[in-house]
Parts: sequence; C-alpha cells; structure tokens
Amino acid sequence: MSEKESKIDKEWVNEIFYDLLKVVYDGFGGASRFRCYLVGRTMLEYLTKKFNLNFSNLTVPEAAKKVLESLKTIGIIGGYDVALNDMVLDLKIHNCAHLQVQKRVKESKMPAFVCPCMNLCLGLIEKNFGLDSEMVDITHEGETCHVKAMLFKY
Repeated sequence: MSEKESKIDKEWVNEIFYDLLKVVYDGFGGASRFRCYLVGRTMLEYLTKKFNLNFSNLTVPEAAKKVLESLKTIGIIGGYDVALNDMVLDLKIHNCAHLQVQKRVKESKMPAFVCPCMNLCLGLIEKNFGLDSEMVDITHEGETCHVKAMLFKY
C-alpha cells in the first residue's frame, strides 16, 4: 500500500500515544517530564527537508512560528499563537491532532507532561540558538493547548 493510499485512523494513533504516556508515567511518575522532552523532536529533520525550511537570521518566536506553520500545513494543528516574554516561550496551539490525548491525560489525573509540538520548537531553539529549555506548564481550554517553557543559557 502506498503512503497516499494509507489513511491512519487518528483514534488509533491517539490511543497508542495515550497508552505510551500512561506506561511512562506509571514507571517514572513525576520524572516522566524529564524523560519525554525528546518526544516529537525527530520530526524537525523531516519538516525541514519537506518544506526546505531555513531558520537562519530568525528570532526565537519567528523560528517557532515557522515550525508551527509547517505543522499546520501537514494538518497536525489548526493554528497557533507564539509569544516570548522574559525567556518564557508561550505557545497556544489550536485544534491539535493530539488534543484528545491531553484531555484523557487530564481526566486520568495524570499531570500533562508531553507536548510534541512544543518539544519540536524547543529542539530547534536548543540546536539553532544554543539555549537550553524546560517545559513548565501544559494546560488546555476548549480546543486550545497552552504550553509554556523556560529558555535559559548555562
């Protein structure tokens, strides 16, 4: 079956994603946040090649917007807002394909600890800007996830 003929059911993907998050959280508890910061980052190479992305001469918010725009183009998110305030990267991600996973995480009383979209942006920032990062908050309201990460230099 060709890639074009294959239509992977989002429900399937989200169920597997949730189950993996639960296994990780059950095994590592609160340390899960520090174990899963790489989830989604390998997509950066794929998106860079697919869309011939160039991140030189961009600010941190501009680079994050470029990554999120590529995720919007491939249908992972419906939209986004990006802000950088005092080294806190603040993303609002609208209509993410994985929003149902975040809702299930919240219902299960697990803390939200993974956002592949933010992880992708943070991977780019670490690589291209020489900044380290730590995700500090993931919440959602309606169809929007609000994700914050602290950026810092050692």
